[in-house]
Amino acid sequence: MGYSLSWVAVKGAKPETVNSLLGLRATDVWAEIPESSTVGASLPTGWYLISFRRKELGEHTLRRLSGMGEVVYCFVEDHVMFSQASGWKNGEFLWSVTHDCEKGIYHLDVKGAAPASLDKIHKKLISEQDAEDQADADYIYDTPAELAKSLTGFRHDQDMPGMKEKPFQVLKRESFFRRFLGGKN
Repeated sequence: MGYSLSWVAVKGAKPETVNSLLGLRATDVWAEIPESSTVGASLPTGWYLISFRRKELGEHTLRRLSGMGEVVYCFVEDHVMFSQASGWKNGEFLWSVTHDCEKGIYHLDVKGAAPASLDKIHKKLISEQDAEDQADADYIYDTPAELAKSLTGFRHDQDMPGMKEKPFQVLKRESFFRRFLGGKN
């Protein structure tokens, strides 16, 4: 079983504000790992993270979120070996790094001014790819997720030091009435 998810981390905004912009509300349910469709967690690195199973966030949403603070977005689809990370700030796109295995095992598309940590991460993964004897291994696929981790401290498939036992709070979509009519439904 592989991952099919996206996550967005926001630095500089309160979790309640981020959730509200996305039309989400926190529940009283806490999870050990992001097993629910949508979960949120405050990371020890100062970022607020929301993970979505089988969902991508669009440019419009990322632009709006970045109006509240710095944003790092990561999308992974293990089934087709597609991964992407991007950075946003002050309502503006800063950079993106995309790997699409269908465009080649070494494919990496970089747009904008990617963070300096990309170079070291990419060189390490190229070295691992070159050393691999199996043609079906794809180390370059990890580049966007590793870049996002270098900025936020979080990676969807790894434990994060400093996280509590059940760090993820299950988030639910707010109803139209609750969201737009002040909770009167």
